[in-house]
Amino acid sequence: MLLSRTYEPVEDEIIYHYCDANAFLAICTNKKIRLSDLFSMNDFMEIHWGYYIWEKVANELFDELGKDFLDKIDELISSSSLLGLLVATCFSRDGDVLSQWRAYADDGNGYAIGFKAKDVLQLPIRPLKVLYDEKEQINELKAIIKVVHKIEQSETEKFGSDFNQACYGIACDLAAFKNPAFREEQEIRITHILNFEKSNEFLKLLDGGGTAFGADAQGQPILFRMRQNIPVAFIEQDFTNQGKINPIAEVIIGPKNDVLPTAISVFLETNNLGAVKIKKSKASYR
Repeated sequence: MLLSRTYEPVEDEIIYHYCDANAFLAICTNKKIRLSDLFSMNDFMEIHWGYYIWEKVANELFDELGKDFLDKIDELISSSSLLGLLVATCFSRDGDVLSQWRAYADDGNGYAIGFKAKDVLQLPIRPLKVLYDEKEQINELKAIIKVVHKIEQSETEKFGSDFNQACYGIACDLAAFKNPAFREEQEIRITHILNFEKSNEFLKLLDGGGTAFGADAQGQPILFRMRQNIPVAFIEQDFTNQGKINPIAEVIIGPKNDVLPTAISVFLETNNLGAVKIKKSKASYR
């Protein structure tokens, strides 16, 4: 796994989820965040960028590590989608970025919900700090591939279960690499893996659960929504620990959103999400 991509928040750090008004209503009413199939997200390069970096790394390491070793990693990375489905939700370290308002919050008519990062990280997820610098992406991946190679050289079983698991982890963590054009987003990507299980002549999805708020957590139901004519899998996670905490620290109202801050305060307080700071975006956008 790309350990350097694991997100570790500083004390009292807030991360922001941009959304439209309907998503804001659903999140605050249901007190759940949605993790959706990563490869159904808006950017086409979501699917390909991480693999593009892997191909570059493999080419650069070809002479040093050899064809057989790199081909085996490529085989496992390429087939990783048959082992599980990566679902994710996206946060930003900046709650008032014009490009984010345009792309993810109904062209500035939506909201940015500020969550206490350390509370969100108690969910059964893996948090990834997205890296946008292509050279740094290549260097990071080269370093971990060399570590895997060194360990593999010391193993008696060639390409055994530990090797397979390491490659699967690398495949999932390639989601932490994004095109440099998206640098302004400062994204923190919250990820979770759904499992495939054989069903009749094909497969179905199951959530194996994990650890949430220091205790074992059962898997969540697999839900679907339609994106155009394609069913997209997602799960929802309760971020309040069954009503014991409120991780929402602030809400930023979009630059084209004319709602009164007092209306949002009343809405949140009525939904038992109390003491939330309400701010208006400072972005100039009409």
